[in-house]
Amino acid sequence: METTFDTIRRLAVDTLDVSEVALLRARTLREAGIDSLATLDLLGAIEAHYGIHISAEDLADLNSLRDFAAVVERLIAREAHRYEACHEIQYEARHEA
Repeated sequence: METTFDTIRRLAVDTLDVSEVALLRARTLREAGIDSLATLDLLGAIEAHYGIHISAEDLADLNSLRDFAAVVERLIAREAHRYEACHEIQYEARHEA
């Protein structure tokens, strides 16, 4: 099973035409040759792939692919929690009537 980091690395390779070796060796996006404009391209690909929105606040702290993966996992977990809470409320409302 592909991890979030693996998916983001694949999206970076496909979207930015950067080598996977460069991504694996680099500690930061900048070291991998990914500038701010390319980071925005990657951001769009990640948001489209996962169906999420990464805020400007979150984006300010993203320096590596691992940072992207951590933010994506946090946002997915938050959405899953909201989804479960919403369904729990709907379930309770149906059974109270």
